[in-house]
Amino acid sequence: MDLVNYGLREKYEQLKNHGDTLSAMKDVIDWESLRPMISDLFHNDTEKGGRPNLDPVLMLKVLFLQSIYGIADETMEREMYNRIDFMNFLDYPDRIPDSRTIWLFRERLSGTGMDKKIWDIIWDQFEAEGIRIEKSTVQDAMFVHSDPGKHGRKRPPVTPDMPPLSPEEAAEKPDGRKMTREEKRRAKTRAAEKKRQAAEERKCSRTRRSRDGTWTKKGSASHFGFKMHTAQGTDLPLIRQFVVSTASLHDSQVDLSIPGIVDYRDKGYQGAPCRGIDGTMDRASRNTPLTIDQVRRNLRISRKRSPGERPYSVIRMVMHGGHVFVTMVRRVRVKAMFLCLGYNIITLLAMKKRRETA
Repeated sequence: MDLVNYGLREKYEQLKNHGDTLSAMKDVIDWESLRPMISDLFHNDTEKGGRPNLDPVLMLKVLFLQSIYGIADETMEREMYNRIDFMNFLDYPDRIPDSRTIWLFRERLSGTGMDKKIWDIIWDQFEAEGIRIEKSTVQDAMFVHSDPGKHGRKRPPVTPDMPPLSPEEAAEKPDGRKMTREEKRRAKTRAAEKKRQAAEERKCSRTRRSRDGTWTKKGSASHFGFKMHTAQGTDLPLIRQFVVSTASLHDSQVDLSIPGIVDYRDKGYQGAPCRGIDGTMDRASRNTPLTIDQVRRNLRISRKRSPGERPYSVIRMVMHGGHVFVTMVRRVRVKAMFLCLGYNIITLLAMKKRRETA
């Protein structure tokens, strides 16, 4: 251990007294068990030699940190130098990967499909510790927006018959309550940081036009990009399986049910195949309204399905994973894998904290 790392560890011990969530996340997964598998990503350790690679376990941890904080590659390079808790999570590496190295490692994961194997091995670790879904699952999907490569519509000008909001109206929350000064400050800071990161990632991207993204319409809103389909447990609120597709693919074309387990789905899945026990809500058709028993069944399924929206809220609002600047399905799949993994770890720590409190 050199003098610099010794000083960082001393500083981290002072920070740890104020609480550090990352130190708890660090021990949820056995990262070293993934080393033999991801070491096969590189082939320059032969007699021909080659430039030494950064530690692949370190690179996995970097991508994980990116997912739970919603940080772009360029910002991630800077944050690893600035934040002591990041350095502790990464075990104080001698070399910090730059933004290009982070992008290339993610590209190698997506090109080889190694992200799927990593997901399966991590769930094998969970199940070995008794963390498994046994009762039922909830299947649903969320949009992951991308940039279509066109400029957005300009805002309409403010006319005399459409006056701007007053400062009092602009400071009100959707429920009608006025925001406090601290709430307005935090909201302004979050919006500015999110706008800055998006602008930085867009500036460094090679193209703004998505290659695999497609348009679709839900209700009166149009969406462009991709769609992440997930299956979450009801007895254990963790994402067990996920699939990434283009936005135009209908939800019913993806079956993530587990054989022998009830799979609760909304009305859009009616008639779609189900490998597990079908728990799809009934849908009325023309001249055939739902019976009382079907309405009651839908209500029971709706109660079971309601917690299935929580992962999407956490991914969008906490992890800022509702928009990507990558252009291909396989690249979005890698980002989605780390988003789902981050959500699972956050949920496991929250469950552990509730048990300890109880």
